[in-house]
Amino acid sequence: MLSKERKIPQKLFVIKTYQNLLQIEIVLNNITQKNNIPLQVSILGPLTANKTIPKKELKKTITYIKKQLSTALGKEFQFGYFHNPEVGSLFIAGHLTPTFLNKVDKRELAALPAGLSGIFRGLGTNIENIDNYLTALKNNNYCLIIRGESNLLDAVKPILNAC
Repeated sequence: MLSKERKIPQKLFVIKTYQNLLQIEIVLNNITQKNNIPLQVSILGPLTANKTIPKKELKKTITYIKKQLSTALGKEFQFGYFHNPEVGSLFIAGHLTPTFLNKVDKRELAALPAGLSGIFRGLGTNIENIDNYLTALKNNNYCLIIRGESNLLDAVKPILNAC
């Protein structure tokens, strides 16, 4: 009896920050048009700069953000939000939503003081880049997080850097 060793391609993450959702939409459209590559996409970004936003305003803000994201992520995607003490109120949309919103002692993982750093480390990000991502989020920028096989991510990186 012969046994064959099958090598399963490893999935990795690439993260890029952008100043607005329109830039992310353009990048994702370019990726889709040029490659039609099967990737898992998530977007992490500021929910609101107002820490004491009334519930009615929060609902309007969430609706507006979801509408913007539907252009980039399609009609159906996972969405959630949380407040991180270091960064502020953020949303997460896409395939990583359950990871960020996973409960630890009745709080979302990403809402814990070291939660965002831990999630980024779990994605394979080095500490210097984590600090850059957290600073970008504090400055109301967005993180586009893409998961895919290494050869596919290599094809996507030039497109990410073009915008």
